[in-house]
Amino acid sequence: MSGSAIILGIGSDIGRELAGRLAADGWTVAGTHRGAQAPAGLPKNARSTACDMASAQDTAAAARWLREAAGAWDLVVVAAGTEEPIGSFWECDEQEWEKGIEVNALGPLRLVRALYPARRAGGAPCVAFFSGSGTNSAAPAYSAYAASKLFLIKMCELLDAESPDTSFFILGPGIVRTKIHEQTLKAGKRAGGNHRKVADFLGSADPGTSHDDIYACLRWCMAAGKPALGGRNISLAHDAWRGGGAALLRRLKEDAGFYKLRRSGNETKLK
Repeated sequence: MSGSAIILGIGSDIGRELAGRLAADGWTVAGTHRGAQAPAGLPKNARSTACDMASAQDTAAAARWLREAAGAWDLVVVAAGTEEPIGSFWECDEQEWEKGIEVNALGPLRLVRALYPARRAGGAPCVAFFSGSGTNSAAPAYSAYAASKLFLIKMCELLDAESPDTSFFILGPGIVRTKIHEQTLKAGKRAGGNHRKVADFLGSADPGTSHDDIYACLRWCMAAGKPALGGRNISLAHDAWRGGGAALLRRLKEDAGFYKLRRSGNETKLK
């Protein structure tokens, strides 16, 4: 399977690595990057345009460029994001906190909205987001990041329900060795206990989640199709997708609420 892919945040470590693997499999790739200069290490046939996800003007211009560069697309991957600002909600600068929401969620969604009409007609287009830590438990000091990811988990479900011909899903890759961790190291004490956790991980021999695994899980989600994966939140580390994931696919098709944002114990009623 190949086609036309758009990667929002192609300059991120995950975005760049996915671009290389998609290009090697015959995909044409276009994307957005932060900063004026195009990122190094992109495949020769990948193109990218600068875009500040917190700027409505930038995202509108990037959407126009991407529609021209990518044509009818088969895949959009949202790999743009930031953990900043890091610190207590009460102590974070208000404008910086709101910018974190813009970069992680609102800006990418503006682009997805603008790109949606250019999806390939008659194909099986997919939009893939990435979730992160703090979506299943409290993440002190990372409220903008965690709230943005929870927002995207629910938006995947909503967008999938409103889009009959397009599959929206969100993938949790686990801990990956990427430059986003530099933000936690820079935050120091503001990051709380996570500072030591990240420093220990980066100083260890633990490779974390590999980019090969991220790519393999992405391709599995795409191949599974909308009836099974549409609107779902998939954990690369914990869900049984490897080896074809036949049992998981059956469960997903049987239970429309499985791996979506739901309360547990809904079946229990007070007497």
